[in-house]
Amino acid sequence: MVQSQLAIQPSVETLAPQLDLNTQLAKVVEIEEIFSNCFIPTDRACEYFRWLDELRILKQCGRIIGPRDVGKSRASVHYREEDRKKVSYVRAWSASSSKRLFSQILKDINHAAPTGKRQDLRPRLAGSLELFGIEQVIVDNADNLQREALLDLKQLFDESHVSVVLVGGQELDKILDDFDLLTSFSTLYEFDRLEQDDFQKTLNTIEFDILALPEASNLYEGAIFEILAASTGGRIGLLVKILTKAVLHSLKNGFGRVDQSILEKIANRYGRKYIPPENRNKNS
Repeated sequence: MVQSQLAIQPSVETLAPQLDLNTQLAKVVEIEEIFSNCFIPTDRACEYFRWLDELRILKQCGRIIGPRDVGKSRASVHYREEDRKKVSYVRAWSASSSKRLFSQILKDINHAAPTGKRQDLRPRLAGSLELFGIEQVIVDNADNLQREALLDLKQLFDESHVSVVLVGGQELDKILDDFDLLTSFSTLYEFDRLEQDDFQKTLNTIEFDILALPEASNLYEGAIFEILAASTGGRIGLLVKILTKAVLHSLKNGFGRVDQSILEKIANRYGRKYIPPENRNKNS
């Protein structure tokens, strides 16, 4: 398979085969930092960016729905970072009111007066978006918004004609439908798990451009791929957690690659419900 290039992050220097304890720890810390700070491009994310571009250009509202750990938030943050002057991105707090949400957005666009009364904040924000060059507002964790906040977001769009995009899980659709707001955010993007080809390309990118271990792990094929596919279900957030721990334990045990048996043991511990010992051998 052709080695991919991670354009957002310089490649990590490949280490010599023999790794002492300090080098092992340093390598794992380096990998964790790269996973935290860099963006891993996927076909799914590229399709999502094109969808956001269309809404921004057409001045329309929409919603992104998908399960946890599939990369919705990280992709949204990256889109904002790549187009900083035109996009505002905020994450809603639990039971977030209009006042709290609009203060967050005003702070995000660096408005000099981000606080105040609810009745003042919406018109202030509506009048500021065009002035500040904002073409799109992305609200993550939109499931947390109170009814008044969702209604005020609709009104914000009506007043400013700036695209408003909500990001959340399946419950977001139910909330919007209950409040008769589904048609106000009618355009849907389903941000689902990575499909097999995209998952394999992503693993290839991770192996060569992030892990850069002394020996090939062949994450994207064979038994190791099957373990990762089964344990993560194509969710990139869970993939990062499993691989980071698998690298640490593989290096500690003297391997220069991700060891299959170690990976399997670690993967089996993620996403599993606790079963009491007395029930583990019972057939349900």
